[in-house]
Amino acid sequence: MFDAKRAISMKAIIVAIVLTTLVLSGCVGPRGWPGAAVDGDTLFVGTMDGRVLALNPDSGSRIWQWKPEAEEAGSFLDCAGGGQFGAGMSYGIPVVADGTVYVSAYNGKVYAIDADSGSDVWNYDTDSSIAGGVTVAGDTLFVGTSDGELHAIDVASGESKQDFPFQTEKKIWSTPVVQDGTVYFGSLDHRLYAVDAGTGELKWDFETDGGIASPPLVVGGVVYVGSFDSKFYAVDAYTGEEKWAFDQAGNWFWSEALYEEGIIYACSLDYHVYAIDAGSGELVWATPFDTGGPIKSSPVIVGDVLVVASEAGIVYGIEPDSGEEVWDFDLEFKILAPLCASGTEVYLNAQDNRLYTFDGATGQQGWSVSLVE
Repeated sequence: MFDAKRAISMKAIIVAIVLTTLVLSGCVGPRGWPGAAVDGDTLFVGTMDGRVLALNPDSGSRIWQWKPEAEEAGSFLDCAGGGQFGAGMSYGIPVVADGTVYVSAYNGKVYAIDADSGSDVWNYDTDSSIAGGVTVAGDTLFVGTSDGELHAIDVASGESKQDFPFQTEKKIWSTPVVQDGTVYFGSLDHRLYAVDAGTGELKWDFETDGGIASPPLVVGGVVYVGSFDSKFYAVDAYTGEEKWAFDQAGNWFWSEALYEEGIIYACSLDYHVYAIDAGSGELVWATPFDTGGPIKSSPVIVGDVLVVASEAGIVYGIEPDSGEEVWDFDLEFKILAPLCASGTEVYLNAQDNRLYTFDGATGQQGWSVSLVE
C-alpha cells in the first residue's frame, strides 16, 4: 500500500474535520470556491462573495455582473448574528442551459440568470444551506441541501417538481449527476444514491464507510466515486453492486474524478493523484503523483496533458500515461475551485479573488483578472 503521506497525525486529521464542519456550517473559514464554465463565446465564473460574472474568455473583460438582490443575500444560517457566508457564497460551478445560467448559493437559494443580460429570471429557496452545485437535465434542475434533501426544480417556472424532494439521512454536499433518467449523488450518511429523475423513487443505494461529498462520475454503465473512508469505488449504475474498491489512498476523496481512455484520475486529500484502471481498479502509474498539498480541485485534460491544482497553490501538468511531470507553476495562492478547460486554455479561480488562465500544454500563464466588485 502506498502511504507516503500517512505521517499526518491523528490530531491534525481531527482538527481538519472540525474546521471543515465549522466552515460548512457558515460559522468560520474561507470564502466559497466556485468554479467556471465556458459556453459558446462567454466564460461564466462565480466569485468568492456570491456573484456571477460573464467574461470574454480570450481577455477576461467583463460582459456583465450579477449579484443577489439585497433582500435575497442574507443567510438564515448566520452564526451569532453574522457568519462569513451571509452574502450567499457559492461552492458550485455555474451551469448554462438554453440561454440561462443556474447557480446555487450557501444561503439556500438557487438562482436562474439570463445568460445574455445577467438579469434575474427566478430564484428558488430550499430552506437549507447548499454546499454543492446544481445539474440540469432536460426541463429539470437537481440540487442537494444540508438538510439531506434532493430537490428537483422546473427550469421554466422555478417551482418544485411533484414527488420531490427526496430525503436522505444526512447532509448532501455532492453535486448530482443525471444519466439515462437516473440521478446519482452521495450523502454524508455514507451512501451513494440512484433516484429516478422523473418519479423521485429510489432505485438503489450503495453504502460506504464514510460520507460522500464528491460528484459521482458515470461512464459506460459504471458509477465512480470517492468517499471519506479514503476509498474509491466503482459501482454498477443499474444494480448498485460494487465492482471494485481502491483502498490505497491515505485520506479523503473530495473532488470529482476524471475519466480518459479507460483510466480514472482521482485526486485525494493525501496530496496524491491516482491513475486507476477503470475496469480492474488497479493502479496504472507505478507511483501516484505527489502534489505537495491536499487536492480539492477537480482535474482536467487538455490535449495530452492532465492538469491538476493543489490546495498549496501549485498547478501541475502531468503526462497521463506515465504520471511524469510535464510542467508546474507556483501560483502562491490557495486553489480550492475545480479547474475549467476550453480548447487549450485552463481557467482557475484562486482564493486571491483572481481568475487565472494557463496554456494546458506548456503551463505558460496567460491573462489574469480581478473578480473583486
